[in-house]
Amino acid sequence: MEQCLSAKEIAETANRCFDTDIFRFLHTWAHDHADQILLRFEQTLEEYLENDALRDFFITTANPIQALLADFAIAQHLGRCATAVYFDPISGDPLLAHTEQRIYNLARRLDKDSTHVPFRSVQPSKQTDEGDTACVSSYPIDSEELRYNSGNHFSSRSANDNVFDENRKRCIANSNGNLRVFFKRGYLEDRLRDVKELTAAMHEAGVTQLQYFVIYSRHSVIEGHFGVSLVIMDPANPNLPQRVMVCDTLLKELPQHPRWWLHFVSEYSNVFGPAVAELIEDLSHPLQKVNIKGDDPFRHDWDCPYYAASMADALVDLVKRQPELILSGELHHVHNAMKDIMPDYYHQGQELKSRSDIQEVNRLKRWKSGTQVINDLVAENSRRSSYEL
Repeated sequence: MEQCLSAKEIAETANRCFDTDIFRFLHTWAHDHADQILLRFEQTLEEYLENDALRDFFITTANPIQALLADFAIAQHLGRCATAVYFDPISGDPLLAHTEQRIYNLARRLDKDSTHVPFRSVQPSKQTDEGDTACVSSYPIDSEELRYNSGNHFSSRSANDNVFDENRKRCIANSNGNLRVFFKRGYLEDRLRDVKELTAAMHEAGVTQLQYFVIYSRHSVIEGHFGVSLVIMDPANPNLPQRVMVCDTLLKELPQHPRWWLHFVSEYSNVFGPAVAELIEDLSHPLQKVNIKGDDPFRHDWDCPYYAASMADALVDLVKRQPELILSGELHHVHNAMKDIMPDYYHQGQELKSRSDIQEVNRLKRWKSGTQVINDLVAENSRRSSYEL
């Protein structure tokens, strides 16, 4: 039967089944919690279940997302992999069930990172009272900024903190011996001070081996874009790095610098003094599309967290496998070596993938990030149930 149906029809069928499962869940909940119902008013039970029951459930339940995910059918749909999702070929938006979109939107209103499923909701100001996504035509007439905001589309919503945590867990697990991955909230200057202090402490402790630091961070308070640095330190000289390579994602073509190059230089100079400016090498990769006002919002590119994580992974890999290249190799050789271990964004011949292919890769990463949050919540439910038992 599935062979006779299109991917869209299969997704639509799964969505209808999910809406039915939610209706069943809410019907049972309304029956068992009649004293907690706030929003029914003069509605029939059917009307209430259709319009306001899910919002009531979120208002009156201590952990509504966890309670929903305790239902196997609901958890299975919300946690489905990207291959089971139909994405609009133009906008890249996933085809979600009506009640599914409400769940993501209402969860975002809780203002808790642990239950904010990344990329699948719109900000509260763009929601109806029931939790639906409001039509742009309903926005206030003078809300030009709201209308333009890229957050209306799945592929152009900025990441929230649980995406940072997801990438952090994977990247810092690669720290090993004289290689440390600094993947913390804050800014580049904060991490550089950590590098300097730690290296000075190593010098006091008699450590002589070169230390490699891969730093994933936002550039600065002024420029919040994500980037990556590789800093090589000799404990004998904690006041000045032996080599510094920085990676941004908006570079067009070497040797041009990204437009916020001066922020890199400034942050390094604030920690190591102006002499460090002569050491900073530009290892940037032209992965991210420059966002242009007036372009369709779904064409905007807000995927720097994924680009930066990929670059950090590549640098970690090179430090482990080719330390001599990282220590003294020519910059363009390091650059090309990174391409070989970044298959998400480069072909085997080191050619950058097409914009559409890169968008597809990031679209799948975005969906997987949401699935990871849901899986974590399901696992937490299991741990809690075991503890209660």
